[in-house]
Amino acid sequence: MTLPEDQDIALAALSDSDGTDDATAPGREAAPIGVLVKAFRVLETMADMGEPAPLRDIARATDLPKGTLFRVLQTLCTLGYISQIEKSGFYHLTTKVTYLGRNARQEDIKMLVLPHMKALHQQFNETINLGVLEGTFVYYIAVLEARRALSWRVPAGTRDQFYCTALGRAIVAFLSPAQREALVAHTTLKSRTAHTVMSRQELEAILDKTARTGTAFDIEENDDGVVCIGAPVFLDDRVVASISVSIPSSRFTPALGEEVQQAFRDLDLRFRTNRPTPAED
Repeated sequence: MTLPEDQDIALAALSDSDGTDDATAPGREAAPIGVLVKAFRVLETMADMGEPAPLRDIARATDLPKGTLFRVLQTLCTLGYISQIEKSGFYHLTTKVTYLGRNARQEDIKMLVLPHMKALHQQFNETINLGVLEGTFVYYIAVLEARRALSWRVPAGTRDQFYCTALGRAIVAFLSPAQREALVAHTTLKSRTAHTVMSRQELEAILDKTARTGTAFDIEENDDGVVCIGAPVFLDDRVVASISVSIPSSRFTPALGEEVQQAFRDLDLRFRTNRPTPAED
């Protein structure tokens, strides 16, 4: 574990003549901090290399002097973004880099979907959830709670199994057939309530129906007294997340269920990344 004082020392070591302290002066545009540019060049290069590498190979790929590169690598090791294999001395990226990437991706998805979540929240005054799939779990990355005394509350960061939640089903139903088959095959079905689906054949049928209708249901399968209705979120035609409306079963009616499904159909949950348009000849 990297201690706070270790990180302070590492950052101090990384601060050298490449940085400037007067970027906040009035009328001045902040110049890039050279040492940070070098550090990110190292991280990006090692990501492209895709395997542990010795200092000489990283130096060749980054075009950095070995002395400068050594200081950058040792600082990134202290901060936990790079590790060095004791026997060979080779350097490799750690999962801490992956953590940053995952959080950035989730933030991008949240910014895209949040206006639609707010619209659903305004229309139904029920709890609205945004989830992403990781393994067999769906993680709640954003939640807008209902403004009612009787409502379902789940904190962001909570996770549930995909098979018994509308959030999870709405994603898995739109994976490729091979991905979906592998996920179902490696899932152990356990009862959460008396209504939880407990056979793979039944789960497959539920996923097929979700793919046909575009919406997923969880009627007291994950939690007693709660009904959830979910829909997939697509980015560049690939399912990346889902949103759901959580309703206490005492307030749920088939008519309300139809209203929520129609609201999902009215939303545009297919997003595109901003890619430059190819120039015409």
